Amino acid sequence: MSEASDKPLPNKDNAAGSEDRFQALINASSDVVYSLSADWSVMRELDGRGFLKDALEPTTDWQTDNIFPDDLEKVRKAIADAIREKKIFQLEHRVLRADRTPGWTFSRAVPILDKQGNIIEWFGTASDITEHKNAEEALRMARVFSDQQKRVYETITSATPDLMYVFDLDYRFTYANGALLSMWGKTWETAVGKSLLENGYEPWHAEMHEREIDLIVKTKQPVRGEVSFPHAILGRRVYDYILTPVLNDEGEVEAVAGTTRDVTDRKQWEESLARSSEKLQAINEEMAATNEEQAASNEELTSTNEELALVNQKLIEAQAKIEESQIALRLAISAANFGTWYIHSATREFITDSRLKELFGYFPHEALSIEQALAQITDDYRGYVSTKLENAIYNNGDYDVTYPVIGLHDNKLRWLRAIGNLKADPSGAFSAFTGVVMEITEQFLAAKQVEQAEESLRMAIDAAGLGTFFINAADRIFVASPKLKEFFGFLPDEEVPYDAAINQIHPDYRKRAADMVEAAFTEGKQFDMEYPVIGFHDGTIRWVRGMGTMQHYDGKDYFTGVLHEITERKQDEMRKNDFIGMVSHELKTPLTSLKAIVQVANAKLKNNGDQFLAEAMTKADAQIKRMTAMINGFLDISRLESGKIIIVKKVFDVEELAREIIEEMKLSVQSHDIRLVESGKLVEVYADRDKVNSVISNLISNAVKYSAPLTTIRIACTINQYEVLVSVRDEGIGIAPQDVRKIFDRYYRVENGNTGTISGFGIGLYLSAEIVQHHGGKIWVDSEQGKGSTFYFSLPAGR
Repeated sequence: MSEASDKPLPNKDNAAGSEDRFQALINASSDVVYSLSADWSVMRELDGRGFLKDALEPTTDWQTDNIFPDDLEKVRKAIADAIREKKIFQLEHRVLRADRTPGWTFSRAVPILDKQGNIIEWFGTASDITEHKNAEEALRMARVFSDQQKRVYETITSATPDLMYVFDLDYRFTYANGALLSMWGKTWETAVGKSLLENGYEPWHAEMHEREIDLIVKTKQPVRGEVSFPHAILGRRVYDYILTPVLNDEGEVEAVAGTTRDVTDRKQWEESLARSSEKLQAINEEMAATNEEQAASNEELTSTNEELALVNQKLIEAQAKIEESQIALRLAISAANFGTWYIHSATREFITDSRLKELFGYFPHEALSIEQALAQITDDYRGYVSTKLENAIYNNGDYDVTYPVIGLHDNKLRWLRAIGNLKADPSGAFSAFTGVVMEITEQFLAAKQVEQAEESLRMAIDAAGLGTFFINAADRIFVASPKLKEFFGFLPDEEVPYDAAINQIHPDYRKRAADMVEAAFTEGKQFDMEYPVIGFHDGTIRWVRGMGTMQHYDGKDYFTGVLHEITERKQDEMRKNDFIGMVSHELKTPLTSLKAIVQVANAKLKNNGDQFLAEAMTKADAQIKRMTAMINGFLDISRLESGKIIIVKKVFDVEELAREIIEEMKLSVQSHDIRLVESGKLVEVYADRDKVNSVISNLISNAVKYSAPLTTIRIACTINQYEVLVSVRDEGIGIAPQDVRKIFDRYYRVENGNTGTISGFGIGLYLSAEIVQHHGGKIWVDSEQGKGSTFYFSLPAGR
């Protein structure tokens, strides 16, 4: 409004002029238009425009006809002020509309003055602002109701750590409890009414919840999920949430309510349990392998094997308990349901829900007082909980307690965790102590079982005389148990760096051991090696067997394992190998002479005509060859285990070697069809030709021994960029699964009804495996009982 419009209008010379102006005003305005006498006693004309009652002739009852009774005094006062000060009258007030219902108007009247400055008449307009005022009142009431609802929500939700909130259908927050505001780091004013993006949600996260809200509106069904979100103080956390439709009286979705729970600690605990289980499983497998090795190597270690078997059983039982605990924990968490309470600090009124009564062994319809609840807590915890409760109610003390209860009716022991806090009433007359109770029986017992399992594992390792270690892959920090330090000749309290431990390994074995450790770090290979160590302080030579694997724990990689002393067994083996080597060497001299005699005799008998003697000499020569092969095998074992085996490498065609072996064997083996599967290419390898010859010959000889006559034996040689692969496949009796993993062990022979008449000492495959491994290759077997076996070995290609 301009400044000029606030001044009274100048007088006009006659009434006709006033009437003309009034009529022009009526025609130009959509508002109610009226004219009044100078003292406002007479309303000369009123065009109500359907809003107010028309006045077509002067009337003195206009105030009671048009003004709402409760606003009469306010209107009259404003009229008196306008007349006294000769100023424009303007006021918002209630009126009685044409249909006699209340309404609102904004009325404005301008005084008309004569030449002497006296008021002679008033012209005015009244605007219908009923809808505007009704909207303002509705907004005010909505705000009052919102504030009331907020106080109700806060009273209900303040005691729970869960995040509670409500969305409208435009994806905006209409409510957020204190826990959610704290997680955001925001206040009610800066968060409520805002969208997901405005409250810091990442775009993908906001879009996901918007899709879920749309789905809830469409299906009227709740949605549950799990998501990661950054906490304002704690950083990124993992949350489990459920979104639920809020229905109006017509059954349509008018809002979506949500509850979110921080499950980060639960997730981390489950992952910790899983890692513990994996570690126990790995140690269990290593211990089982140790037991089998001890049992197979020496009968004198029987007692040790029994102890290790007992340890193994304890580990299996501990692992089973942990797995049971994990399952129980997951079920408990998925089925978790909080109980809630409310205590009036002045009246001691105790209000609970049915879930809390259930946790204390009461039926839902039964009354439960504070004293009755405390009575269900076990004697050793009751005083502690009571003290914490009183301190929380009257001193606003911390209340986060864990305690056991005995159910009233079911006599069941439950472990509970209760969390509560004090909320003061605005009047200051009393405080409300509210909170939640959750059952943690499975978690509590599972934690106890894990502690017991770990203690059992430590006791088992100590009882077995094992040394343990772990090496951090990042900084190579070496941590050894006292027993391991003893093996290496260090004192229990000495620090043993990784390099110091490696340096105590005998020089002949040091590089191979260090390389195997590096292969574990870089390639994830398993470490399993026997080697001697020289005591740091005492200089004593001890033989140990070390086993280790890479483990991933708490975001880091570690090389962990165990060592056990095998000095006595190794000394026995060395004495035995020395004896075998000496005997084998002594036997070779007379055997060589005997072979020469048989060959000379055989040559003379060819033309003698005595068929019997000729055949006898031929069989004798064959037996001498067998005996020579066995003696050479024992000598090779002796050389191998004493470290004296010599590998002389050169480049040769392994397929050509296989062809020569097959042609030679066909001269003495008529019972089987021995075939070479031609590759059509040069299959060159850099290796010891004689040693590879013995490996292929041994595999073919075994195929002949363990397959029926007239069956086929196939030999194949292939090459790629990295390795040469040789295979020998038969159609024989096959190998049982339990024998496959031991088939390359020294002196191991398969014992069943089909092998009783087959001769051998179990050294051929052992020697073959050692030769292949000394070349840096691998050897293995695929077999199916009753259908045959295929033996494979690979050698690195190139020099």
